[in-house]
Amino acid sequence: MTMQFDTSELERALAGLDGKVRKGAERGMHDATDDLLRVSRDLAPLDKGTLRTTAWKDVEEADGLVIGEVYYSAVEQGAKGRVNYALITHELGDTFANPTTPGTQPKYLERPLKENADEYERMIAEEIRKELK
Repeated sequence: MTMQFDTSELERALAGLDGKVRKGAERGMHDATDDLLRVSRDLAPLDKGTLRTTAWKDVEEADGLVIGEVYYSAVEQGAKGRVNYALITHELGDTFANPTTPGTQPKYLERPLKENADEYERMIAEEIRKELK
């Protein structure tokens, strides 16, 4: 006796879900990176405003991964050449004793990412759930 099970319909249905999951994940990642950009800008040092105005975010999908990134890039010419102001201000640690603007801090990108990681994960999962309904 031979038994058969036609999986073609199931495979077509699952293939359709892949696009929906990716679409929801991308939308959720945009929401999460928008929030991280907003929060981190408020915490970033504000002297000339260059650091905050050069911040941006990017979301892309590659090989089944949805990747969201937030960037800061402020390069200035110093006495010893070009200086990556964004990297220096982010990594100053405890030496950031006198910020030019109250409420600013080093690790202005890392800290809110760590503090809000669960919320960002929830945002992405919620958009996936909405897409699958």
